Amino acid sequence: MHCALCIQKSLAFFTRAVYNSGMDWKKFEEQDFAKLYDFMRPLWHDTYKEILSTEHIDFLIDKYFSPLHITAFRKQGYRYYKLENENGLCGVLVFVLRETGVFMDKLYLAPTARGKGYATAAFALMSSVHPTVTLNVNQANARALRCYQKNGFQIIAEDKITFGDNMVNVDYIMQKKNLG
Repeated sequence: MHCALCIQKSLAFFTRAVYNSGMDWKKFEEQDFAKLYDFMRPLWHDTYKEILSTEHIDFLIDKYFSPLHITAFRKQGYRYYKLENENGLCGVLVFVLRETGVFMDKLYLAPTARGKGYATAAFALMSSVHPTVTLNVNQANARALRCYQKNGFQIIAEDKITFGDNMVNVDYIMQKKNLG
């Protein structure tokens, strides 16, 4: 169940299953990518303001959400989905399929979308694509750690990513295996 068609079928099934919850997952269209940077910038500053320097946050936003870098990630097979509810765009999910399972690269929700089960729904979607879901999370991001652990993810390793100029991300690698 690793092909692009299987992912589309899982997404279609999943979207129908949660349609009554008021949210809608959609694959990014070309025009959506132009808005991604502006949507992510305030989310990242809110999420990491007590964890990373402003310079570090801005560096990472550019690294992950500038048009040039998004193009490179898409060429590597990364898939971008937007989460919409009755108020419009409220979240972003980015993942890539690997031999060992799904690597969930990004899951960010607007503050108004948190605590409503959207993250749990994203994990269910990822598990429908492949039974093993892996992600990285900043060790100081307590809210994300609680969410992932509540949803069955376990810490399997630590990861220290150095970007230069004394910018270091200290992450946990977390994984969830659905054996059922």
